[in-house]
Amino acid sequence: MPSNLIIPLMLAAMAVFMFMSIRNQKKRAAAATEMQSSVVPGSRVQLHSGLFGTVVDPSGEEVVTIEIAPGVVTEWNRLAIREVITADEDTTDTSDADDDDSIEVPDSPAALDKLTKKTDDESGDKPEEK
Repeated sequence: MPSNLIIPLMLAAMAVFMFMSIRNQKKRAAAATEMQSSVVPGSRVQLHSGLFGTVVDPSGEEVVTIEIAPGVVTEWNRLAIREVITADEDTTDTSDADDDDSIEVPDSPAALDKLTKKTDDESGDKPEEK
């Protein structure tokens, strides 16, 4: 292959890569804009800050009102909405939880000492005497 074709081929490859990159970026931006503009009252959303809330009033052009706790209503920029949470994603699956790994938490310091002695006896270690 002649050496004078290497530079044009490299430039063509870079142009194709840039075209594909810009195209994908525009698709993601359009999808995000569509999602942010399609929120309705009662929708559960996650904000870019990681905060979850329920949309109360999405009627503002740039501002959306979100309830983050019962009785706590705040205004957010519409661009802060990261995603709309569906009912399937919102519920947690507790069927895989193991009850064998439960941790016993004592109510008082005296109960903590008893629990520590019980654990030492089970492991075969003898507590150090002072």
